[in-house]
Amino acid sequence: MFWIFAILLIILALALILPPLFKKTELETDARRSQNIQIAKEQLAELETSFSNQEMQRDEYLARRDELEQSLYSDVATDEATSTEYAKPSLISTVFIALMIPAIAFSMYAKYGNSDAADPIKAKIARNIPKKANGEPDIDAMVSGLRAKLEANPDNPEGWYMLGRSYMALNRYSDAVYTYEQLLKLEPKSAKYMLFLADASAMANKGDVSGRPAELIEKALELEPNNITGLWLGGMSLSQQGQHAKAIARWNLLIPLLKKQPKQIAEVRRLIAESKKKLSPEAIANLATTTAPQTTSTVADDTDQKNSNKTIIVTISLSDELKNQAKANDTVFIYAKAMTGPPMPLAAKRIQVKDLPITITLDDSMAMLPAMKLSAFPQVKIGARISKSGNAIAANGDLYTEKKAVKLGTKQELVIDTVLKK
Repeated sequence: MFWIFAILLIILALALILPPLFKKTELETDARRSQNIQIAKEQLAELETSFSNQEMQRDEYLARRDELEQSLYSDVATDEATSTEYAKPSLISTVFIALMIPAIAFSMYAKYGNSDAADPIKAKIARNIPKKANGEPDIDAMVSGLRAKLEANPDNPEGWYMLGRSYMALNRYSDAVYTYEQLLKLEPKSAKYMLFLADASAMANKGDVSGRPAELIEKALELEPNNITGLWLGGMSLSQQGQHAKAIARWNLLIPLLKKQPKQIAEVRRLIAESKKKLSPEAIANLATTTAPQTTSTVADDTDQKNSNKTIIVTISLSDELKNQAKANDTVFIYAKAMTGPPMPLAAKRIQVKDLPITITLDDSMAMLPAMKLSAFPQVKIGARISKSGNAIAANGDLYTEKKAVKLGTKQELVIDTVLKK
């Protein structure tokens, strides 16, 4: 609607400016007349002076004055007969103006305008985002505000889910555990939320999956035996418990499910190889490799294709030039953001430098606000940033890369090759 009004205003402006350019302009060619009158006045003044000084007789004075008047009358009469001309309209100038007005208008708007202001939903979101004193969005205040609303109205699974994702992105794992606990109370049979809680609990315990996280993983796998996250974390849990043969068997089930994710398959094979090193030759010989059941079907393929149009598959790596500036445990934030508007990510993932290179899928499950989902934007900007401090807010010295105007349903590559300088 905004662009319709903008185009109508440009048409109105052209309608007011262009018509006069097509009209013939009348030109009064009176330059010669003015010149003749001026000369006649000068000659008459000289004649009057000579007569006053008695340098000529009265008869001569009158005769010469009559000659001047007669000459002036003849010139004026001739000019009046041919004095009016018309200027032809310039077609080039008209076309130039007609093209330049909209071009200048759109280019100025693109640089200084804000299309989000015309969108009531985006404008409302932008107004409601709290700001710090320096104008940057106050992420902590946003998260605190969301938590306060959920505490007042706890029957909101999607809200708790978004709050948990936000806490995980901010490395506030204990708060994430609390949040996912509330979420699991609302949907106690959700394998997905069990695994979220297990992941948050493990991170809060410095990566230790034993204890309650392991129990949650096993419950989730009872509900969904082919859950990719569950098999991955379940293998990690068994490996930490020293049950390497069972961990390998579980990871072998995982590999066929990662059919379109070669980087993740390579990581699983690496984990299997590491676990095999901890087994005796007899145990390796007795390993029973289990093949995952066929889970693909025409309906599943159609669903995968439909969902893939709402995601972006991103491969992230670190350039050779900057490898010496990053440590293995430095945090890497991978994100997708709207081209304009609020800076809150539409999708975000947190890993470590040691995990690079990696291929991940950005989708709606990684959203941080219910109203800001990846699938709602046909084009976004994606990026990856290595944070020295682990802070979600960018700072000087961070290593990053960013790509704009990325369409959903595409595969992209990001190479972290720039040092942030604010």
